[in-house]
Amino acid sequence: MRAPICISNRPWSRGRRFYGCSQLEENRCNFFQWYDKEEDNGVVEDLKDDLEMLQIKIRKFEIENKELKELVKSLKAKSVKRRNKAVFYKLAFFTSWIVYVLVKFGL
Repeated sequence: MRAPICISNRPWSRGRRFYGCSQLEENRCNFFQWYDKEEDNGVVEDLKDDLEMLQIKIRKFEIENKELKELVKSLKAKSVKRRNKAVFYKLAFFTSWIVYVLVKFGL
C-alpha cells in the first residue's frame, strides 16, 4: 500500500512533509516517515515567506480601511452641513413668506 505525502501542521514541524498511513482513522497503522531531511526543508521557508507577504497585505488593507473610514466620516460631516443649510434656507423662505403675508394683508 502506498502512503500519501502529508504536510505537518504541528508547531515544531509546521510545513514539513511526511509519509503517513492512508487508512481510515479506525484502521490506521502507525507508519510514519519524513519525506525530506530537516535541513533540506524548503517548504517551511516558503510558508514563512508566504506568511510574511500575507502580513504585509493585511497591513496595507488595514491602512486602506482606516483611510476609507476617515473619508466616510468626512463625507457624513459634509452631508450634515448641507442638510442643515437646506433646513435653514427652507426656514428662511417660510419665515419671509409669513412676513410677506402679514404685511400684505396687514395682520
